[in-house]
Amino acid sequence: MSEQPVSETTTGTVAGNLREYVSAALAGVVVLGTVAMMIMAFNYLSLPEEFDRVKDLLLFVNPLLGVVIGYYFNKASSEPRAETAEAAAKTAVVSAQQATEAREQAEAEAEVATAEAEEAMGKAEEVKAALKEVGEAAERMIAAAPKPKTLSVDETTGRPIVEPRLEFEMAWKRAQSLME
Repeated sequence: MSEQPVSETTTGTVAGNLREYVSAALAGVVVLGTVAMMIMAFNYLSLPEEFDRVKDLLLFVNPLLGVVIGYYFNKASSEPRAETAEAAAKTAVVSAQQATEAREQAEAEAEVATAEAEEAMGKAEEVKAALKEVGEAAERMIAAAPKPKTLSVDETTGRPIVEPRLEFEMAWKRAQSLME
């Protein structure tokens, strides 16, 4: 959002104040003139010809008085609404900028996460291929190794001793089920 320079803001305020003073002075002249004419009209009630002249002047000044009063009532009701709308617009612009920045940040984070996920998938494929090679070698080793004919028991604990070959074979079967 671009900021206005201080000189423009100061100039706008001075011009706005000058405009207010001029419109207030004109309104004062119209209102005082109307009041003066009404007082004169009440002084000339006894003479019909002079009363008609004052009445004609009042008929001319009354619309001007209506314009002045309408201007100030309209200004009193519309300026706060305009200021509120302007503040809401500024808030909306700031919110839109923040949303845009958040979206751009989220897009950048998504790109990074996608790249990391692709890298992890590549590594996972490499690990899977290496495990297949190890598995094939393990199957050949299991097939070539002699199978034990009896179970042995540990004399101190009384538990059966699991042959390393048998333990390796069971671990390999678990790994195969996970790779599929």
